Amino acid sequence: MDARVETYIRRGKFYVDGWLRTEAARTIVALDARQRSLGVEGGVVEIGVHHGKLFILLYLLCRPPYKAVAIDLFEDQHLNIDQSGSGDLAKLKRNLERHADQTRLVLHQGSSTELSADDLVGLGEARPRLVSVDGGHTAEIAAHDLAAASEAIVEGGIIVVDDVFNERWPGVVDGVHRFFGRRPDLVPFAIGANKTYFCRPSYRDIYYDTAVATSPAATATEFLGQPVAFLDFQYRPGLKDAVVQTAAWRSLRTTSIGRPLRWAWHAGRTLRRGLTRNEGL
Repeated sequence: MDARVETYIRRGKFYVDGWLRTEAARTIVALDARQRSLGVEGGVVEIGVHHGKLFILLYLLCRPPYKAVAIDLFEDQHLNIDQSGSGDLAKLKRNLERHADQTRLVLHQGSSTELSADDLVGLGEARPRLVSVDGGHTAEIAAHDLAAASEAIVEGGIIVVDDVFNERWPGVVDGVHRFFGRRPDLVPFAIGANKTYFCRPSYRDIYYDTAVATSPAATATEFLGQPVAFLDFQYRPGLKDAVVQTAAWRSLRTTSIGRPLRWAWHAGRTLRRGLTRNEGL
C-alpha cells in the first residue's frame, strides 16, 4: 500500500470532518488494488464530497494521468434540500493540500441532477473506475446519481453508495430500488461499514471475494435479488470501554476520586473533538 494512503487512513482522515469508517477505507483500498491487478484503469469521481474525508482517499488512489473529480453544491447550499451534507470548497482545498495535493483535481460546483453520464466522463476526460455516490439523499437524487455513475464507469468499475441502510436517510435505499427497477447492467456485491458496493455482473465474483477478505466475519446474504457479502466488522472496544467494564471502576466512579476523573474525561473529549474540527478547517 502506498505510504500516503496508509498514513491518511491511520491518522490523516481523523482531522477531516465527515463520515468514513476505517473498515470502509480499507475495503476501498483492497478493491482498488484488485482493479490494478486486473488492469482496470480510469479516474475517480465523488458526488457529494463534504470536506473531503473520502474524496482525499480516492484522490490518493487515483493514478496519473487520470483525474479526480469532486462534485458538490459547495457554496450553493441553498440547493441542499435534505441537508445531508455541507460541502465547503475552501475546507476541501485546505484538506487536500494537507494530505495530498491538487495537481489532478477537477472541481464542479452545482447540483448533480444536472449532470449526465457523459458529463461525468467529460469532467474527468476519461471514464471513471471508482465512483462514490454520496450527494443528495432524496430518492430522486440518489436514483439519478446512481444511474449517471452506472452509465459512466469503465468495464470493471466500482460504485460505492453511502447510507443505503442508514435509517436516517430512507430516501437513499428508495432511490436505489427505483434505479434497479430499470433493470440496469449493475449488481451489488458487498455491504459493510455504511457503504454498499456495485459493479458489472461479470466482475461480481472477483470483487465479492476481495471484499470478503477485508472482513473478519463476512457472511453471505442477498440484496436486490443478488448474492452479496455482508462485511461484519465486529466492534472492538477501546481503552475507555475496557476500563469502565472493570469492577474497580464501577466501585470508584461515584466516589470523590471517580467523579473528577469522569469530569476530566468528558471535558477532554469535548476539547479533542473541537480541536479535530478546527484542524479540518
